Amino acid sequence: MGLATTQLAVDKGYEVVIAGRTLEKLQAAQSSVRGKAEIYQVDLMHDQQLEKLFSEVASIKHIVITVSAPASASSLVATDVEAAKNVFERFWMNYRVLYYAKQHLLPKGSITLISGSSSKTPVKGYGVWGTLHGSIEALTKHAAIELAPIRINVISPGGIGLSPNHQLLEHYGQPADVAKMILAIIENPAVTNTKIDVDSGERQGEWSAE
Repeated sequence: MGLATTQLAVDKGYEVVIAGRTLEKLQAAQSSVRGKAEIYQVDLMHDQQLEKLFSEVASIKHIVITVSAPASASSLVATDVEAAKNVFERFWMNYRVLYYAKQHLLPKGSITLISGSSSKTPVKGYGVWGTLHGSIEALTKHAAIELAPIRINVISPGGIGLSPNHQLLEHYGQPADVAKMILAIIENPAVTNTKIDVDSGERQGEWSAE
């Protein structure tokens, strides 16, 4: 989703910086983009590295946080505590970006976070993910009030890359679907404190591509 957003933003003429923990992945992403995108190696769990990022990358107007988490945890009560804590690093990465961005982001800027559809419809065996996504959505609601006029929004994708799950629409979710919504939020100055589902009506319909 991050790479699809980068490509669409570059296509629209934005100056884009891709930030991430692993240099090899950053370089691979940079080489796959049609057009120019800068890269910056940073671990979002280290405050000093985040401070350095915001001090060295000037005039930031929009931030999109697409960090992932380890996939080993799933069930809320059956998952090892340490594995669950690793998943929740994703929440703290979002929190840290919001904390440091407020001092550097341009006043009419925006921050877009990513949650997930398991926060909307609880599913047995996915309690860790549902709780994580719900916490990111709650963070968005409060950050939008406390950081205004910076606009804070969250997008909740469906099962990108997974089989359709009783959807309303016969459409496989794609990273490009999320990227288009992110750019729409960035370009609309009236949208803030909003959660937008990009999930084809997941778990609400009949179509499962069976």
